[in-house]
Amino acid sequence: MSDTTEMVAEYVGEDGRTYQIDHLGIGYPSQRGEYAVYCEDRMVADFLAFNTLLKPEFQPPLPSTAELIEMAKAAVRDSR
Repeated sequence: MSDTTEMVAEYVGEDGRTYQIDHLGIGYPSQRGEYAVYCEDRMVADFLAFNTLLKPEFQPPLPSTAELIEMAKAAVRDSR
């Protein structure tokens, strides 16, 4: 993980491992809705909360923590 990410949530998966959700847009507003999921310091999935091609004034609010966790779980499942 780099200084251009920000851990916004973490959860324990069905496998008992801890997953961290990082917001990639911390240093890059153009990536505002983009997230990566890490487990054991390794990126295991990524996902978009919304279309980041939208102009900033048309982008929806960032998802809640609960919504992010559900999106991350789905992204991890889909990446297998």
